[in-house]
Amino acid sequence: MTSAQTNTVVGPNVLIVGAGITGLLIAQGLEKNFLEQIRRREWTMGIHWSIPIIEKLLPTDLSNRLFEAQCNPELVTDLYTFIELHNSETGDVLKTISTPNLKRVSRKKLRTLCADGLEILWGKSLEDIIHESDGEGVSAHFSDGSTYHGNILVGADGPKSKVRKLLLGADKAKTTPMDLIYNMSIVKYGDAKKALYVISGHPQNSFGYNPNGVFSFLAVQDMPDLNNPETWAFQVGTSWLGQRDPKLSNEERLAMVRRAASQLSEPFRSANLWMPDDTIVNTDPISYWVSIPFGDHQGRVTLCGDAAHPLPPHRGQGLQHCILDASNLVSAVAKIKREQGNKESLIADYTEEMIERGAEEVKLSVQTALTVHDWAVFMESPLMKHGITKVS
Repeated sequence: MTSAQTNTVVGPNVLIVGAGITGLLIAQGLEKNFLEQIRRREWTMGIHWSIPIIEKLLPTDLSNRLFEAQCNPELVTDLYTFIELHNSETGDVLKTISTPNLKRVSRKKLRTLCADGLEILWGKSLEDIIHESDGEGVSAHFSDGSTYHGNILVGADGPKSKVRKLLLGADKAKTTPMDLIYNMSIVKYGDAKKALYVISGHPQNSFGYNPNGVFSFLAVQDMPDLNNPETWAFQVGTSWLGQRDPKLSNEERLAMVRRAASQLSEPFRSANLWMPDDTIVNTDPISYWVSIPFGDHQGRVTLCGDAAHPLPPHRGQGLQHCILDASNLVSAVAKIKREQGNKESLIADYTEEMIERGAEEVKLSVQTALTVHDWAVFMESPLMKHGITKVS
């Protein structure tokens, strides 16, 4: 948990439940707008249409250091202002999508950057939200017996948000699982020729779609020594429709991925078949929640990021909307402070826009996740129609 409170000007004391990237961006944005802060597992993420937003949201010194979070630190972006979607049966290019601002970042590195200068209270488990009798205050009560008081509480605590559950009840807040087998591994080949071959299609990421319904994804995860490709690590992903079996051993999951990849075109085929036998294959449950109203709570409680609109990753929109949520919320809080504005109406406006936009994107991303695995309708999918742009 992080919290933010005003310095010399009277304003809202914001409690942020969740110290993932969304929660940290909110805290940094509040810091930049003259507020003070009190205070896993690795994968990569693409930032594209939200790049100008995150650059304005972060303090200048951190915005200038965004390159530190990039997976490929020496990427000349002017030469790669696009991504290509491939037929991973034939290797043909299906679509080229313009991505002039694309940066693929390490989740761990971006999170570390966003946490710079913040005091974070780790290990807190939210138990209850208490609305104070004055109609203004709100308190967060945690399982260790601690309680923190503020004027606004923000649930930025991820797809399984406890804040969302407390606001709506378990049934209405529950995510909907998808019949989707989504495998993701961080792979170190330990071989320079193999590493250079895997990156040969694109210096950041490659995407493959197959008539047999297999989606493939390759991305640079880390380049600790640019001159020694054997040290490089990659994110290697595959997915297809079906029911996930949580009882499979890692050895069985790896064999399953290799079988699926054996019919793919290069470099997707080799990137999967070359995975060392000790590679951890995570078969993640994929679920979603279509945003719905959760009450105005007199401007005292709201949601942000994955807590508000968890969605499947196949259109690359999750982080973009988290960043936009954080920026919009920071703007609302700054306006409350700057103009001593009506907190209830400003937070309600933020929440209403976020719910409408989030619900639309969740539906589009769910449709994309289904259609990218169904060749018969793939060419009509939201991904092929809209690319990865923001749908307004």
